[in-house]
Amino acid sequence: MPFIDVKLADVELEKPSSIAAGTYVFQLLPGAEVRNNKFTGNEELNVSAAVAEGDSAGRRIFLTYPDPTSTSKSGKPMTWSAQALKKLEISLGVDSLPGEDAPTYLNRVALSGNGRFSLTMGPSKFIKEGETEAHIEPKLFTVGPAA
Repeated sequence: MPFIDVKLADVELEKPSSIAAGTYVFQLLPGAEVRNNKFTGNEELNVSAAVAEGDSAGRRIFLTYPDPTSTSKSGKPMTWSAQALKKLEISLGVDSLPGEDAPTYLNRVALSGNGRFSLTMGPSKFIKEGETEAHIEPKLFTVGPAA
């Protein structure tokens, strides 16, 4: 069908399927940034990566690390976030430079081509309202070196 016949008003987007549960090798992508979460009002570090190998190659995921000094809705401290981020740094095998903040470090590693790591995708602990299954999400503490 030539593009002259395509009517964009008639085109419906298909919802992409989620990445299946399993362990994947990911490539860190540039664009890491700290921003405020509009729902919680807390700062968070947002990082993206793409599956580097296999049938799902190119599929993108987003990793979110909340401000480690903040607390959750239930009042639980988010100190785990700094620990998970440190585990990512160790998995990448590239040390941060003195005085370098997390987004700058992650963007430097992503642009250097050394940003590969492994990570397990697994079911969420919670099932969203109106859904019957938990969605698949990154398990931040399963991060490891790409083998």
